Amino acid sequence: MKLSIKKLKKKIRDLKKTEYGAFWQKGKIVNFEWYETLFLRTPIIHEDFIRFLNERRTEIKSVLEIGCGAGIYPIKYKHLFDGIDYTGIDIGQPAIDFCKKHSSFNFICGDFVTMEHRTYDMIFTHAVIDHVYDINSFVLKIVKLANRYAYISSYRGYFPEMEAHKMRWNNDDGCYYNDISVPEIRKLLLECGLTEGEFKVRKQESGMNLSESYADGLDGFETIIEISRK
Repeated sequence: MKLSIKKLKKKIRDLKKTEYGAFWQKGKIVNFEWYETLFLRTPIIHEDFIRFLNERRTEIKSVLEIGCGAGIYPIKYKHLFDGIDYTGIDIGQPAIDFCKKHSSFNFICGDFVTMEHRTYDMIFTHAVIDHVYDINSFVLKIVKLANRYAYISSYRGYFPEMEAHKMRWNNDDGCYYNDISVPEIRKLLLECGLTEGEFKVRKQESGMNLSESYADGLDGFETIIEISRK
């Protein structure tokens, strides 16, 4: 399957009312504590990601984080990337400016799906696939650019019996809220050339406090997509 950048850019232009990603361009002052609060809502997911990274550390020389935000990983947890060439990309210019000011790692502002990139030994992303405008193109781009490994988390739940993705546009936030279909993701990964032994699409407890208002409609589980090429 091939990505059509022209079609993707047209899809972005066709979004009505609020421009896609507009929320992340607001203001010049970045609230690092707000980003950290989001990070701390799902502690088990981050422990699981760190396990995934550490188990493969000796084979990883370069890493790309999609949706790095204000840089929780490269700033507060920078030790995780000792000896690794880390790059972070985010759609929000204020967040990228903040990262560049507070970290010596490499940062890029832009749309991961439509931008041209180099390849990386590992690509990871937390809670970004839940809001993208084209789920399958997002995943295919990761597969294309990840030389060996990828770790993708989706916070909105685990849907093993839903045959197709569900996407809902939120005009206030200027993004989609997506439910990821496990069967559709599995089919996509097989069609793009990965074997059954090279990926997992699994259910993972998040550690989220379901009594909090931000957890409304969520069940405390996430979808994790792991790719480990032979």
